[in-house]
Amino acid sequence: MNLAVDTGFPEGESASLKLTLQSPRLFTLALRRPAWAGEGFAVKVDGEEVKDLPKPGAYVALKRTWKTGDTVELVLPKALRLEPLPDNPRRVAIMWGPLVLAGDLGPENDFPAWKPGAIPLLAAAERPVEEWLKPVPDKPGDFRSDGVGREKDVDFMPFYRLHRRTYAVYWDLVTPPEWEKKAAEYAAEQERERKLGVATVGFVQPGEMQSERDFRQQGEQTWPDRVLGRPCRRGRKWFSFDLPVDPTHPMALVVTYYSDEWRKRTFEIQVEGQRVGEQVVEKGGPPRFFDAEYAVPKALLGDKKSVTVRFQSAQGSEIAAIFGIRTIRADAER
Repeated sequence: MNLAVDTGFPEGESASLKLTLQSPRLFTLALRRPAWAGEGFAVKVDGEEVKDLPKPGAYVALKRTWKTGDTVELVLPKALRLEPLPDNPRRVAIMWGPLVLAGDLGPENDFPAWKPGAIPLLAAAERPVEEWLKPVPDKPGDFRSDGVGREKDVDFMPFYRLHRRTYAVYWDLVTPPEWEKKAAEYAAEQERERKLGVATVGFVQPGEMQSERDFRQQGEQTWPDRVLGRPCRRGRKWFSFDLPVDPTHPMALVVTYYSDEWRKRTFEIQVEGQRVGEQVVEKGGPPRFFDAEYAVPKALLGDKKSVTVRFQSAQGSEIAAIFGIRTIRADAER
């Protein structure tokens, strides 16, 4: 027996099966009714609709004497639905039938995923997905959020079709009041970063070749890395940079870390060979980027125009990922 299948799946919603047999035979052809198939699931045998279909997730059992040329037609409607995380019902994947929809966030390697608000929130909590995710006309499988994206709406398509683009498949749902609160938090963070920029004397971006060359990166058993697309530098022993200072003001270092290391990290921060702080980054903390500040004693500055900032492993531990190092005027408004 041969069984030929013709279908427009996965974008299409129909399939047909045509049988070829050496002679007529009595047997049962069992076809699964997928749990994801929406309203309108149907089966026809030689054009005649099958009645009393089983519930989703069960099998349609077609018992008859089959012969060459018999055809089975199926309609497999795909409905939109949300799949929440087990521990967070407000973080969801968006499904279209059996397909995961991915949100297109822009060109590959050109997306600041670590910045607050970079990945839009969807102000659609407690609303049916079909109310706010609309199909794009004449483009099967393409959808766009409708007025719920914050700060912008998002184009969605089946994950397997999205190539060389930055994407997201999990989305945080919020209510409009929750978004207003989050927007205020984003604004406060932007203002903090603005003031920090005004106070900055020098900034090095670890993990970026040109920036590291400009600030004379050195080290032993150290390497560049990326987390959420953000460049950084790690090390087993030590690495250092030369950064400018302003000895007419009290100075401090501000270093950016990521809280979710896979093992506890303990290391020293040194300026001009003297320890100015010790940092511990715990294993598996709540994932976030954060800044730590270390005062630079005035005695280390003198009339120097630059100082060497060194990260030194301690207690047999490695150095956590370093995402940014800046020297700042500690008396500036922040």
